[in-house]
Amino acid sequence: MSQRITLITGGAGGIGMACAEMFAAAGHSVALVDRNPDVHRMAAELGERHNVATVGFVVNLSHEAEVVGLARDALAWKGCIDILVNNAGIHPKQADRKFNLEEVTSEHWAEVFAINLTAPFILTRELLPQMKARGWGRIVNNASTSGRTGRINGSTPYTASKHGLIGLTRSAAVESGQSGVTVNAIAPGPVLTQRIMNAPEYRSGKAQMVRYGKPEEAAAVINFLASEAAAYVNGAVYDVNGGTLMA
Repeated sequence: MSQRITLITGGAGGIGMACAEMFAAAGHSVALVDRNPDVHRMAAELGERHNVATVGFVVNLSHEAEVVGLARDALAWKGCIDILVNNAGIHPKQADRKFNLEEVTSEHWAEVFAINLTAPFILTRELLPQMKARGWGRIVNNASTSGRTGRINGSTPYTASKHGLIGLTRSAAVESGQSGVTVNAIAPGPVLTQRIMNAPEYRSGKAQMVRYGKPEEAAAVINFLASEAAAYVNGAVYDVNGGTLMA
């Protein structure tokens, strides 16, 4: 794969940072996006490790104006974005369990949708035209097994937002497929990120999994979907769950 310019949301840890390491190791320029202010330092260290251009953007993806500004600033950084990885997502829970539907407030619902679905929509809307104009682009969305089912491990806002993200993936794929741009998604099962380690079921030892996935295992599928080898893959949702869901 030729050297590309990549934008990764949720890039300060977990699957996002694992993606960044793979892209940087391949010689790509990498822009990391996160609400964690340490993303500036992480981007600089990533660039030093792999001798590539990197930049960090501190953004609250629940604020539309900041997301639009992110797209503008990312394009100004290198003149284009070749690969967009919509990886950021939130899954708020109570201290000991997930929220039941009747406990979900409108504010909670709106925040989850803003980050998990609206931000990917805005970034796709803002960055897709320049990909189409150049005849090449890759957009990969991080959905979830919760977006493939109504599984109990996902709260209602999270599950609904991930179903929506898969719908966005497929709709955008139909619109962009003849322009050299592909849009795909992965649907990971539980991957051992900081969010999972903070989850009540993990801390209680009650998680019913043979093992958790590694961030690098999910990132490897994203890396493939962003490659030249996946040029004929469009509108797909790749399950990355160790066989816990087969559809």
